[in-house]
Amino acid sequence: MAVVFGTLNLALVAPLLTTLFKQPAAGETVAVATPLPAEPPSAFDLIAFMNYYAQKFNDDFGLMTTLKYVCAVIVISVIISNIFKYLGERTMENLRIHTLLNLRKSVFNNVMSLDIAYFNNERKGDIISKVASDVQVVQFSVTSTLQVVFKEPLQLIAYLVMLFMISVKLTLFSMLVIPVAGWLISRIVKRLKAQAAE
Repeated sequence: MAVVFGTLNLALVAPLLTTLFKQPAAGETVAVATPLPAEPPSAFDLIAFMNYYAQKFNDDFGLMTTLKYVCAVIVISVIISNIFKYLGERTMENLRIHTLLNLRKSVFNNVMSLDIAYFNNERKGDIISKVASDVQVVQFSVTSTLQVVFKEPLQLIAYLVMLFMISVKLTLFSMLVIPVAGWLISRIVKRLKAQAAE
């Protein structure tokens, strides 16, 4: 839900800008009546859908009331997005804590079941370091992997869907440019790594 509303926040800027720039030019006393665009056949054409209703509200209620409504919708969308982001982070933090607790319990139980000869050969600081620090590193790698597996693909899909809704041609063009830019960046990074290694 955080991803959906976060993506929607970007799309909601379009009707805000459309409404802002529909005002009369300086010196004009009466706004020129602009014809209402045809209603989009599908709600999936999100930008046209929102622009249509922004124009409709502008014609029915006036510029200031339309701006109030558009701004209220943006504020509500941002609040909902942030609430779900907070809940997501809270869930991830609970997962981190429980993972860390379970890993430390497992390592501690394993250490307690070891033979006494092990403790004669090993340093106490190394054992404490394994229980405290090493377990935390594993826990961070587990939780960050889960976040990458679940959150990042959803965000990528949501942005791609939104971009295709806005403009198919521009999205396809940008998808052709990205590999070229990625190749150039990778070449620069390799050169910088080689210089750093030297």
